[in-house]
Amino acid sequence: MTHPKRFAIALLVLAATASGVPAAERAVLENMKTEWQNAYGAIIYTVLANVKNVSDAPIQCVRIKVELFDTDGKPVAERLGYNVGAEILDDETPGSRDEKLKRVKPIPVGGTDLVRLSLDKTDIGKPFRTAKVSVVEVR
Repeated sequence: MTHPKRFAIALLVLAATASGVPAAERAVLENMKTEWQNAYGAIIYTVLANVKNVSDAPIQCVRIKVELFDTDGKPVAERLGYNVGAEILDDETPGSRDEKLKRVKPIPVGGTDLVRLSLDKTDIGKPFRTAKVSVVEVR
């Protein structure tokens, strides 16, 4: 016979594992494009992509990370940001994150939203060879 306390702990562990679906399994990046742009005299490195909801429920927001690496694979610069529909979460004006999250339109199952992240050339410490773009958080 199974001990009730051990069974309850096993259920809690199982529930925590089931709800902790990795971000990359809930949203994926598609049609990615990276380019240097001249934005009214400021030179910026821009990443454009579509983020697609591949989960079975609507997604409130997707956090993306862009990392730039030199020829030795060492980090040169990094930028975090959200899908366009959730960019308000990057806004540093007063207001709680929960209040801002209520104003975000969710991405429906199978739906997409644009991702647009930029790094100013002056914020990139030295030349880089490779860029890595990844989904780091899905809510």
